[in-house]
Amino acid sequence: MVYYIRFLKTPRLQKQKIGALTVSALICITTDLGDAFLAQDEDLLVTLRLASDGKILCRGRLQWQGGKRELPISMRPLPVRLAEQPMILEVKPCDSQSAGPDSLLDQHEIPLIISGWSAAFGGPHSPVSEKLIERRFSINQTTRLSVWEETGNSIARHIWDAAIASVIYLQQLITGDQLQSNKALQRLLRSERNTPLHVIELGSGCGIVGIALASLLHQCSVLLTDLPEVKEIVTKNIAAARPARLSSLQYRPLDWEDKLPDDFFDGPSIDLVLVSDCTYNADSLPALVSVLGRLIKSFPGALILVALKRRHESEGVFFDLMQSAGLKTLSLHRIELPSQHGKCEEIELYCYGGVER
Repeated sequence: MVYYIRFLKTPRLQKQKIGALTVSALICITTDLGDAFLAQDEDLLVTLRLASDGKILCRGRLQWQGGKRELPISMRPLPVRLAEQPMILEVKPCDSQSAGPDSLLDQHEIPLIISGWSAAFGGPHSPVSEKLIERRFSINQTTRLSVWEETGNSIARHIWDAAIASVIYLQQLITGDQLQSNKALQRLLRSERNTPLHVIELGSGCGIVGIALASLLHQCSVLLTDLPEVKEIVTKNIAAARPARLSSLQYRPLDWEDKLPDDFFDGPSIDLVLVSDCTYNADSLPALVSVLGRLIKSFPGALILVALKRRHESEGVFFDLMQSAGLKTLSLHRIELPSQHGKCEEIELYCYGGVER
C-alpha cells in the first residue's frame, strides 16, 4: 500500500524572544484510511520555500522512525524578515531530491511515500497554514496535477490508493499503453468525437480521478458527485485544475440512497461512469449498485470503470450485486502499488457494461 505524508498540525510561524522566527509542524506517514503508520525508517527532506517562486529559504533532513505515530518538524532560527513573505513547507522522502511532483506515469514509478506541500502561510496570510495538504503529480510528460486534501480524519476528503491506480490506468489507455487489456474502454477514450465525452464519477471524494481524466483528454465533460461534505475540497480542486482543450469539470452532491434527479437523464448521454474505492463499506453497496444499474438502464451504451483495493471479505457482495443487476464484466486489469519492506499491493480495475454489449 502507498503511504501518505500528512499534517497532524499544519505549519506555524512563531516569533521568538531572541528576535528570530521558528516554523514548526507535526506530521505522520500513514495509509489512505489512516489506520496504520509506516513501519520502516525513512529519511525525509523538509524544505521551506517562498510561495511565489519556490525559492528555497531553509532545508533540513529528518528521520521517520518505524513504529512511531508522529514526527515533529522545527526549523529555526530564521530571519524575522521572512515573516513578510508567504511561504510553504514541503515534505518528501530524501530519495526524491527535486521540487517536482510525484510521478504517476507508470505503476513502477509510483513512490512508496506520497509527498506533501502545505498551504501558504506568513506574509498577508495567517501565521498558521490552513488545514490542508497539497499533492503534486505528474500524470504524463506534459500534464501536472495539483490535488488538495484536508488534514482531518474524514476519509471522504483524502486520496485513496485505488484512485492513484485509476489515474495511471486511464493515462495508459489514452496513450495506448494498455491496448490489449480493455479494448472497449480504450476505443471510447481514444475515438474521434464531434461532441464531448460525458463522464460521471460516483463517490469522487476530492476528485483526483475525474480531474485527471479531464486534464488528460480533450473534449471531455466530467461531473464529480459525492455527499455534500466534500463540496468545499472538491470545488477547490476544480478551481486549481487545468482541463485539456474543450474539457470541463463540475460538481454536484449526490446521495446514493436518494432518487436520481430527473435532470441526470434529461441532459447528454453518459458515456463513462467512474467508481474508485467505493466498495469498502458493505452497507452502502446495494445503494451504489442500484445507482449504477439505473444509469446503465438509461444509458445502455455507457461503460463503468470500478477500481478497488480489497480490504475485507464483505466486499465480495459487490460482485454478486453487480451480476444480479445485469451488469457484465468486460475486462479485469490489475495494477501493483508499492508497499513497505519491498512488497506490493494489488489494485483491481473492472470494466462493466450492460448485458447486451
